[in-house]
Amino acid sequence: MASEQFNIQLKNFKIELDEDATEYIGGMLSDMSLTDHEEIRESTENFLIDANADDNTRDNFFKSLFSNNLFQGKTEPEAKQGPILLTRKIPQSMTLPPSPLSQQPETKTEEINNEPSKTTPKRVTLAEKRAKKTTKPKQVDTEEQEPILVAVSQQSRFHTETIESVNKEIDLPGVQISINQLDLLVDAHLRLKPLTRYGLVGQNGVGKSILMKCLADNLLVGLPQNLNILHISQLEDFDENTTVVEEVLSADKKATVALREYEVLRAVIGDNAPDPNNQTSNVELNKVVFSIMKSRIKDRVEEANRLATKRSGLRGREARKELVKLEKEYADFCTNQPETYVTADMVNTIISQVFEKVELIDQEERLNRAKKLLKGLGFSQEQSTTVISTFSGGWRMRIALAKSLFVKPDILLLDEPTNHLDLPAILWLQEYIINDTGDMIVVIVSHDREFLNNVTEETIIMKDKKLKYHAGNYQDWEINTEEQRIRKQALLDVKKQIMSSIQHNHQQAKSTGDDKRHGMINSRRKKLERLGMEKTEDGKRFKQSYRAGYHLDGRVAIEVEKGVKTATIKIPEPPQLRYHGPIFRMTDASFRYSKSEKNAIEPFSINIEPNARIAFIGPNGCGKSTLLNMLTGKTQPTSGEVYRHSLLRVGYFSQHLVDQLDLNLSPVEYMMLKYPTISEQECRAHFGSIGISGKLVLQKIRSLSGGQRNRIAFAMILFDRPHVLVLDEITNHLDMGTVEMLVEALAGYSGALVVVSHDVWFLKQILEPETSHDEDEDGEDESVSTQNEVFTINNGQVQKWEKGIDAYVASVMRIVRKKNRAI
Repeated sequence: MASEQFNIQLKNFKIELDEDATEYIGGMLSDMSLTDHEEIRESTENFLIDANADDNTRDNFFKSLFSNNLFQGKTEPEAKQGPILLTRKIPQSMTLPPSPLSQQPETKTEEINNEPSKTTPKRVTLAEKRAKKTTKPKQVDTEEQEPILVAVSQQSRFHTETIESVNKEIDLPGVQISINQLDLLVDAHLRLKPLTRYGLVGQNGVGKSILMKCLADNLLVGLPQNLNILHISQLEDFDENTTVVEEVLSADKKATVALREYEVLRAVIGDNAPDPNNQTSNVELNKVVFSIMKSRIKDRVEEANRLATKRSGLRGREARKELVKLEKEYADFCTNQPETYVTADMVNTIISQVFEKVELIDQEERLNRAKKLLKGLGFSQEQSTTVISTFSGGWRMRIALAKSLFVKPDILLLDEPTNHLDLPAILWLQEYIINDTGDMIVVIVSHDREFLNNVTEETIIMKDKKLKYHAGNYQDWEINTEEQRIRKQALLDVKKQIMSSIQHNHQQAKSTGDDKRHGMINSRRKKLERLGMEKTEDGKRFKQSYRAGYHLDGRVAIEVEKGVKTATIKIPEPPQLRYHGPIFRMTDASFRYSKSEKNAIEPFSINIEPNARIAFIGPNGCGKSTLLNMLTGKTQPTSGEVYRHSLLRVGYFSQHLVDQLDLNLSPVEYMMLKYPTISEQECRAHFGSIGISGKLVLQKIRSLSGGQRNRIAFAMILFDRPHVLVLDEITNHLDMGTVEMLVEALAGYSGALVVVSHDVWFLKQILEPETSHDEDEDGEDESVSTQNEVFTINNGQVQKWEKGIDAYVASVMRIVRKKNRAI
């Protein structure tokens, strides 16, 4: 055995390791290819270093170890066959979820019997995956390679797991998170206070979603084990054959299991106690009790398998030990016969447990709460009882959101919850989080500034691999940061002036011999030493005694915080039409779908000027996309007329355009497929103008984020230099910095703009910008006027809104609150 040979070499070289270390190394060697000497050395050498073995000793140790035939792949059958893999005996009746780290297809499990299996399936185990982290990564396609996630936090060497705590606060110092050896957090301090709503902000790609995943999967040591932490992504798997309301109810797993156990028991005994004289009934009851006990053990095995799959290092090793123990317990349990194994005491215990749990469940309250959540998120009564398989992606996200709100965890993690929600649903969610999550810790990642500002109380800034905290919402943090930057820059300018003055006076004193200037120089040097920050970054007053080590000045150094760099977006100027009339004209245009008795869009008229800014707002399903399709010529009006200039170029962005991207091509390949006459260099230059550059343009679109895919789709419609941009929910999946760049680019765009969006901040920037002025030939300011108009759509009726965006939001909020009171 490899572990025996390793231990023999330890004795030969007089290297002493503790029992846990040798056992752990033995487990790793069992999971490795013994002919891969570099991998073995890199995985085990740190243990020898800890045992104070010098370089020469380690070199000779591994030279002697690898000279053994077992590590040469010559004589041992195991070495000839390749890697030695650990296999676990799992009952055929039990189905465990496959490991997400495994890249091999799922294999059949062995039957538990006295005869050995003829063939042992090969499985890539967790230890093999973890061992690969220390070797140089191979060039594997991104969709085939599972990312390796490592998450640790500061702990004592004797600490193995956190005990349950009454306090629901999270306070974890020394948090370090990396994915594929790329550091996302380094020595960060994670603090979450009870009854607080946080906004987690940062650029796309800094690791906000990964941090949420580490919390939800319990990967960090120090997390209180009694806390129920829920991430919305954990609820995105659905049973396609259930109705929406049933799926929401099933999110509460404890209640679902208790009700299922109750139903199977009730089918045998009814509402009465079991009759000891009824032998037939007792046999059936024993089988039911046995199945309940078996299911409970199976649930424990699945939970242990989840932990063993997710965790690494010492905690992963302990989790795998626990998994093996539970697997054996399950296998042993399955060999029993219900008729002889189940006793009367077991029956009474199970029945009392099940009935006590069910008595605590208010099924009517659960059903009403589920219906309330679904109604608030825009589901009708009919939709709530419809099978999930009939719903598209946007509606499925709403179902996942309803499930996460229904569970009522201790810590709720919401990642972009407003995506695919219309304004009424966003405002409803805003009200729900403020009023109905008071006993939770809520952490929200969102690009919707208005939503984030209205909902959150504190802000966590994920930047430079650290976590910074601000006691206020995102807008307050932005204002505070800008004020700090201006103040620090002013202090820095004063410091430069003083230093320049000191140098000038020193030169003058040296050339003229004026000794009075030396006194002035000393005075200004003292002033320079006192110049600095009086308060630390966390707002505490500075004291010299708080600063460890040697310092050249008496204050904290002035450091002006650099702004976050976001890739700019450049929209090309459209060619001139040499036409001064409206580019779009609709005259009493209406649209009706075939086999429908009602118009989707009632007769509507509008003239759109070349530099217009038009917005259509309304709830989902009101006809916005139908109107845009009719406006851009994708569909023809049922009645009335739609006029477009004959040379007009229209750039129409929609989520459908993003979904049509070929995920198996790179952005450059996709663009060259659409435009065969252009070169790769032209493609790169065009994608660079909207912030997709470097290696990104050569990666498969499948590996890019939602925001990057939006940019690619936007770039495709910009290539023709359109005279009018029609943008349908373009801000979905974009971070705040990118939305800012988009607003800035659209502000300088001379063509017409037609927008559909539920992002209130984005709409206000586009339609209600500060009045701009240009100077005429006489030097006087002349206001630049554009056609800025907002139209509301409701049940196909299109009407002009004159009162502004804020007034519209207030009117929708009144309707939402009225509906909430009616429920």
